[in-house]
Amino acid sequence: MAEIADSNTGPAVEIEPLTRKDTFFQVLCGLGIASGLALLWTMETMRNVLFWGLNALHIRPRRRRRGSAFPAGQSRS
Repeated sequence: MAEIADSNTGPAVEIEPLTRKDTFFQVLCGLGIASGLALLWTMETMRNVLFWGLNALHIRPRRRRRGSAFPAGQSRS
């Protein structure tokens, strides 16, 4: 019967410290991602406030007749 090989034996992992340039680049990437997410969150909040306000005012659409896919003055046939 064959022996079962130990699955924990693998290549040794060596951790290399980041240089100042790499650290600065990683910080800039993190700031860019964070500011992008903050912008999206702010836009979503403003959209919610707008729709909550319109809902509170209970504004109806101004159109009183059915819409048409055809421009005015043209026949439908």
